Amino acid sequence: MQLIQGLDRRVICLIDGDGAIFSLVQVAKGQAGGQTAAAKLTESIRQYLPSDHYQLSVWVFLNKGGLLETLRKCGKEDARRNLEDFIKGFNQAADRFLMVDVGSGKEAVDAKIKAYLEDEAKALQTIKVVFGGCHDNGYLTTLRSLITAGYAAKVVLLQGYIEMAAGFRTLELPCLKVPDLFEPEKLCPSANVSPVISAATPAVPPGLNRETVRSNSATFVSIPSSSAPISLRTPLLPIQTTSQGVVWRNVTSPSPPHRSRHIDPNKSLSKQEPPPCNVFYLTGGCKFGASCTFAHDYLLTAEHIETMRDNAKKSPCATLNRGEACVFGDTCCYGHKCQFGSKCHFYKMGMCKFIAVGMHAD
Repeated sequence: MQLIQGLDRRVICLIDGDGAIFSLVQVAKGQAGGQTAAAKLTESIRQYLPSDHYQLSVWVFLNKGGLLETLRKCGKEDARRNLEDFIKGFNQAADRFLMVDVGSGKEAVDAKIKAYLEDEAKALQTIKVVFGGCHDNGYLTTLRSLITAGYAAKVVLLQGYIEMAAGFRTLELPCLKVPDLFEPEKLCPSANVSPVISAATPAVPPGLNRETVRSNSATFVSIPSSSAPISLRTPLLPIQTTSQGVVWRNVTSPSPPHRSRHIDPNKSLSKQEPPPCNVFYLTGGCKFGASCTFAHDYLLTAEHIETMRDNAKKSPCATLNRGEACVFGDTCCYGHKCQFGSKCHFYKMGMCKFIAVGMHAD
């Protein structure tokens, strides 16, 4: 006890900078933006853990080259130009703040985060580990191991994207949200509007005949929402036109993935490695495309799809769970009500995943 009391109490914040990307508004401000981001993060952690008797260290690991390339592809030139200065500003904001470029090796960031997460959670002088990597299911195994070993009380999740990856909410760990600190959604270059194409030689996206395209108008396309699975070959519908050249918004990948993976009959759908993507198979498209952590290439039967639909309804709609309106309404593939209603045992214990008002109404 004398040894423990003599140690410096500390709070460690670990951030996966490849997924929890700081607000590009602040990144574009360079050094001043880095200092602002550091101050906002510090203030939020101090408010969450009000005691002054600890040292706060923040370690951000990222692949800087990869982020620069993503910013270039997304057309975020201001942020790309000032990223280096942003990092300098962040590092200079406090003695124990460190943003480190670990290079482009496969899962280089993940390896660093997992090692420090495990070491710091078990360290006697560490009272809390604030974990900013909730976009990546790859961390779940490490977190579950720490929970099983009795370190759950030390871990706080730091939410980056508006929606955390599937599995993090089931950990039932406390979550810290810092408004406007991170980008709310993943940067997806393929989702951006492409440059205007000359009206003389308009490009035709998959699913549209060339006759559909008018050379003097721009057409934006989207996949209609539906409760039934939608083929990627479903014709895309024009929803808006302008008087400039032909432009297309890339909603899904240009061509459907080659579906060659078979379901392991000895495992349930949720236990496949990796499991099939609910959003992809139940709505016809996934905004994460090839980078999605779930699979898009399984050969599924109608029975598989129906099982997926039933299972998805057992998980709460993240948007509705936050108290916001779900734009998909009744066609949403996730649950808007707990299947057990007012008789839910976990609800009475305060442990049900369905937490929004009205989700347990009969």
